[in-house]
Amino acid sequence: MKLVLGILAAMLPVCAQRADMGKTPITASAVRDAGGGSVVIRNPTERTVVALAFIYTMRTADYSVVYAANGYYDSLIDPISQPPIKPGQEARFPYRIPYNDTNPVVGIDAVLFSDGSTFGEPNVVRTLYDRRNFTIAAIGKSIADLKEALKNGTGRQQLLNQLQQSMSMELSGASDQDLASCIQAVRMQVISAMFSVSRRPDGSPAPMAEMLQSEIDALSARRDALKAGLTPRPR
Repeated sequence: MKLVLGILAAMLPVCAQRADMGKTPITASAVRDAGGGSVVIRNPTERTVVALAFIYTMRTADYSVVYAANGYYDSLIDPISQPPIKPGQEARFPYRIPYNDTNPVVGIDAVLFSDGSTFGEPNVVRTLYDRRNFTIAAIGKSIADLKEALKNGTGRQQLLNQLQQSMSMELSGASDQDLASCIQAVRMQVISAMFSVSRRPDGSPAPMAEMLQSEIDALSARRDALKAGLTPRPR
């Protein structure tokens, strides 16, 4: 964990452009469904949304809050399940509604747009960039572990055990919940990739070394995209 924190200290993100403090045009709502609930984000603007922070509350009939939690959506941290929300489109993702007989309310706290502009309280906007830094550090640690396994010819099961052990140690030493969640997300994605069996175009299973190099390349590309996403583009 000291290594991760050291990396973070050396990677201070570039400050975003001045955030728009007005009312965001991006809307959010919670819906009940067969899966237990979902959040729906709608983007009626002409700009693509690449990340956002929201607060999820459950309220009684008199509008008293009985439950509140922060949530995040970032296309660079989780590009598969959280893709960019293009103009005129919406994103829907599972978010279990925890209480019956209450009304779920979702409010947008901060937004990052693809043109580098932002919306929201500066400290919440900064949190979105901090989470990207946390993820960069976690990806870097995973790349180092996979390169070491490639060098040593480590077998699949041994590598899985090592990755799970590393994740447990990092999570237990994380003092920041956002840092812990980013570490867990990256580690679980890598573990899932190592569980699956990659195949070549002819259908034959890919050798372990080939799988490792493929995952290293994929993680490196993600890290590069995240680094680029730390610096907002000028208008």
